[in-house]
Amino acid sequence: MGAFLFLRCKVIKHQHRLENNMKFTITTLALIALLTTSSISTAATNDCIEHNSSSSVSIHCADAPSAAFDESGRLWVAFVQDQYVYVSHSDDLGKSYSTAVAVNPIQEDAEHNGENRPKIIVNGDSTILVSWTKKTSPRFTGEIRFSRSIDGGKTFSAPRTINDDGLFAGHRFESLYLTESGHLYLTWIDKRDLEASNERGEDYAGAAIYYAVSTDQGATFSKNHRVANNSCECCRIAIAPRGTENIAILWRQIFGVTTRDHAIAVLTPEGKTQEMGRASYDEWQIDACPHHGPTMVQSGLSDDYHMSWFTNGDLHQGIYYARYSFDESQPQHVFRVDGSAGAGHPYLAEYAERLYLVWKGFDGQNTNLSLIESADEGISWTETKILHTTTQGSDHPLIVSGRDGLYLSWHTEELGYVFEKFTENEEMQASDYL
Repeated sequence: MGAFLFLRCKVIKHQHRLENNMKFTITTLALIALLTTSSISTAATNDCIEHNSSSSVSIHCADAPSAAFDESGRLWVAFVQDQYVYVSHSDDLGKSYSTAVAVNPIQEDAEHNGENRPKIIVNGDSTILVSWTKKTSPRFTGEIRFSRSIDGGKTFSAPRTINDDGLFAGHRFESLYLTESGHLYLTWIDKRDLEASNERGEDYAGAAIYYAVSTDQGATFSKNHRVANNSCECCRIAIAPRGTENIAILWRQIFGVTTRDHAIAVLTPEGKTQEMGRASYDEWQIDACPHHGPTMVQSGLSDDYHMSWFTNGDLHQGIYYARYSFDESQPQHVFRVDGSAGAGHPYLAEYAERLYLVWKGFDGQNTNLSLIESADEGISWTETKILHTTTQGSDHPLIVSGRDGLYLSWHTEELGYVFEKFTENEEMQASDYL
C-alpha cells in the first residue's frame, strides 16, 4: 500500500517538477519507465510506507511545504495534498509529525509549486496563520485565501478570500508577514488593473502588486491597496521588516517595455507606499515571466537589506547577491553567486550576524543544493558547499529560522521532506573565504 501511495505521489508531482525546475525536463515515456522500474528510492518508499501506515496524508508525499517555529520551539508545516491545505507539527525537529489537520474543509485547487505555496506563521503557541492561492481556472486566475487557528491547530476558521475586487481575474503568488507590532501583511500579484485596461481597449504590461493588512491577527483585513502597476506576472514577493510596523517588499518589475529586473518599496499599515526604487540593474529583456522570484532579509547590523535573485540579462546572468540601502537607493556589493546554466531559486537568511545563501543547480543529470556564507555583510563569501544531491525532482529550498540556528526546508521525490539544521557553532576560518 505504501509503495502504491508513493507512486501516486510521483504521478501527481510530475507537472510540479517541470514547473519548479525549468532546466529539468522529462518525456512521457521516461515518466512511464520511471513509474514501472524497480529502482525507486528505498528511503522515499520507506518514508511513504511509514507515514501512510494509518493515513494517506503525509508531508513526505505532499507538495510545496512551508515551515515555521512557534515560541516554544515546536515546528509547524503547511503543505498541499489532494487539493487540501494541511497543517501538521513536529516536536522532534521533523523526525515525526502529528496527524495533519485540513485547513480547507472542502477541496479547492490550491497552488502548490516552488514560487507559489501555502504560507504559515505561528504567533505565540496557539495562533496559526495560513495563506494560499486558490486557482479558479486554467487561465492563470485565482483568489488569495486565508485561514487561522486560535486553538493550537486543532481547528481552522472557514477560508476567506482577501482580494476584494470580486473579479474572475488573476490574484496569485501571495506572501504573508507578521511584524513586531502585530500587523499582518498579505501581498500578492494582481491582474484587476489589466482586466480594466483591456475593457477600455488600453495596453497594460504585466500585472500589479497589491496588499492588505490585519491588525487583529487575521480576524479582519483592510481594503486592498495597490503598490505598483506593471509588475511581473508570476514571481514570488520577498518581505522583510522596516521598523516595527512597516515592511519592505522586493519583487520583479517591468521597467520600460520588456526589462524585467527588481523593484523595492516600503509599505505601511495605512496603505501608503514609500521609498520605492529599483533594486537590480541586469537589463533582462524578456516578454514573459521567468518564474524566478527574489529573496531578501534585513541586516542585523544596519538598516540595509540583503538580496539575492536570478537573472538572464544583458549585463548579468545567473544568481546574484547585493546589499540595498534605502539611503543610497541602489544595490551595492553586487556578487555573482553562480553563473552556470542550471542555477536558480536562491534563498537568504541571517543568523548571529552571518548570512547564509542556499540555491539549486542542475547540471543536466544531478540537482545540487548548495550553500555559501558571509560574516562581513556580504562583502566576501565562503567557497560553495554542496548540502545535498539528487537525480530526481525537487522543490525550491527554503530556510527556517530557529532559536538555535537555521534549518533547511526542502522537499524531494527521492528523500521526501528534508528538515535539518545546517548552521555550525564553530567560527568560520579566514581560509574559508574566497
